[in-house]
Parts: sequence; structure tokens; C-alpha cells
Amino acid sequence: MSKKSKIAVVAAAFVAVVVLALLPAFIRARTTPAMNACVNNLRQLDGAKQQWELENHKTTNDVPTLGDLQAYLVRPLVCPQGGTYTPGRVRELPRCSVGGSHILPQ
Repeated sequence: MSKKSKIAVVAAAFVAVVVLALLPAFIRARTTPAMNACVNNLRQLDGAKQQWELENHKTTNDVPTLGDLQAYLVRPLVCPQGGTYTPGRVRELPRCSVGGSHILPQ
């Protein structure tokens, strides 16, 4: 193998190592904003559910639909990673189908 080809192989290996080392940071840079947006949507959904409960004299066993809560939201809520929202019962935290880090902290 010539000296130039050895240098090319070493350079390619170096670039591959750098790319593999930085890949998790790039993935996090895309998923963290999506997760934050989803959690914010869940907060808005929880607030809308509380307003719905108070204005309609509901109890903890009542379950609103997303349609019931739409009047209390400025815009329809959409998970940036394609999940669907489930409001759940009154006094229960709403959920996103993506799960994992897409949860509303208690």
C-alpha cells in the first residue's frame, strides 16, 4: 500500500470516529425540542381539562374528549413526533402515545 493510500485510510477512519462520536449529540438536538413541545402541549391540555371540569361541574370520574377541551385551547395540539394525546379522567394527567420522555411531570 502506498503512503498516500495509508494517509487516506487513516483520514477516513478519523472522520468516521468523529462522526460516530458526535451522532448522539445531533440526535438529542432533534428530539429534545420535540419532547419539550410535547410536554408543553400536555400542560396546556391539563389546564384545559381543569377549566372544563370547573365550568361544567364535573367530578373526578368524568372523562372529557379532546373535542370537549378544544374550546379551552388556543389551537389544536399536535405532538411533534406524531403521538396522540389522551386527556384521561379529571384529576389524572394527560398522556402522549409516544411515551418515554413525553410525559407531564407530577
